[in-house]
Amino acid sequence: MSERTLPKIIITGASGFVGRNFIETFKEEFNFVAIARRSQQEVGIPRHKHIRWFLADVADRESVQEVIKEIEAEGGADYFIHLAAFFDFANEPNDEYERTNITGSKIIFEEAACLGLKRFIFASSLVVSEFPKAGERLTEQSSLDANFPYAVTKIAGENMAKEWSAKYPCTVVRFAAVFSDWCEYGPLYKFLDTWSSKSWKANILGGKGKSAVPYIHIACLVRMLNAILVKSDTLKPFDVLIASPDESTSHQQLFDLSTRYVFGEKKRAIHMPVLFSRLGVWMFDAFGKIIGKRPFERPWMMKYIDERMDVDASYTRKVLNWDVVHRFTPERRIVHVIEHMKTYTAEWHQKNALALYKSPDRPNLHISDALSAQEELILSTLQSLIMKGDNQERFASYQKMDSEKLAWYLGILFNLLKVSVRTGDRLSLANYARFIASIRIHEGFKLEEVVDVFQSLSDIVVENLQTYTPVKHLGQSIHDDIDLTIQMAIDEVEDAYDIAQAPASYVRFHNR
Repeated sequence: MSERTLPKIIITGASGFVGRNFIETFKEEFNFVAIARRSQQEVGIPRHKHIRWFLADVADRESVQEVIKEIEAEGGADYFIHLAAFFDFANEPNDEYERTNITGSKIIFEEAACLGLKRFIFASSLVVSEFPKAGERLTEQSSLDANFPYAVTKIAGENMAKEWSAKYPCTVVRFAAVFSDWCEYGPLYKFLDTWSSKSWKANILGGKGKSAVPYIHIACLVRMLNAILVKSDTLKPFDVLIASPDESTSHQQLFDLSTRYVFGEKKRAIHMPVLFSRLGVWMFDAFGKIIGKRPFERPWMMKYIDERMDVDASYTRKVLNWDVVHRFTPERRIVHVIEHMKTYTAEWHQKNALALYKSPDRPNLHISDALSAQEELILSTLQSLIMKGDNQERFASYQKMDSEKLAWYLGILFNLLKVSVRTGDRLSLANYARFIASIRIHEGFKLEEVVDVFQSLSDIVVENLQTYTPVKHLGQSIHDDIDLTIQMAIDEVEDAYDIAQAPASYVRFHNR
């Protein structure tokens, strides 16, 4: 299949766990338009001819519209997978639930209407339903009766999908707990980290250890999403599907398997009665609030001690001709997770800490937007400073440049700074600095002049943004994004001048 005929998929939350794995798995089969608040470089997805990456916030209509208009002008898209969402295991009210999960989803559904989509997939969760009663199972038709913040916003999103299915086909997919060979699922990470430690809590399980939820490996989930796309023409205009095995996996099962793989033998669990478990968690959480470091375990979790969330996903399996591959079940895969933990300990903890403690705030996007808004003022201020009469000695060579050429050069410099801030890629400006330094050396510019232009840009930008209302509260982030980026660029300029002026022996040594 040629590149031009590959189906086009827009995917929000592309930098997240599910998004980046889906893209990496199917990048040869689709043209991806990735929308995320983190850069492609930051999340470690290599550049690829089938991936276009846009930094945008789904709750910012203008940034979403910019992407959608570009795609619409190209003839639209085939599919849209909406994964972007906010979730916090604190399970407490947070404005981000409303902003991202409801306002953001509303914007996405509305803006997608012009694209001529074959299907829209909305990522939901099994937790939109309360745990089933003993002996019962959740199905695709289960009631949407959960009432905690995340569930409420996902229920709202499902209702939007049903409403918009009158405009374009929509499929809701309710995810089980998603994990990988590195773990990357918060509660499971905390369990394994605790059970494999020497902590006094290492052998304690709440209740009888029967608390259980279904887990789906990321490899099975991304293939299930692909199955929806492959079978799109045969699916209903609106439907709810479940990405989950039927059976849930209990804390006792996970404890037995993990301790056996970590210690070479199964450890004996200490079962803490429910009442004591609740009291202990409440006390530790209260103390954590006082010292400003709350534990992962929260009182709300105690409601689910010894509860099971078993599933009947037979309808989904029949519709998609898809099933969970046995080798990717938790019982088979936990050994892979443990081996990664033992062999790549630091990386394992880093990956899981990032998955567990994700901040919804992306100050670099706000700073980049502010730079765009203030661009004309910043550049005119910088050019006026350079051309000022009493700065003839300070910027002698620059004052001899044609004013239009100077404005063009400063514009390039500023836009590279803006791109560096937005993408988190400081090397783009640093590489340009080394390139322009080689030109300035050839033109006879003094080092001090070139460095002074970069430093003056940094000073003007920081001073401007610190008084610009939308971002003035981001003081430290402004310094980190602007000062550090410019400092790297200045280092490259100074390095280029040192090499140009150094003896040949120094150059040979430096370039080894």
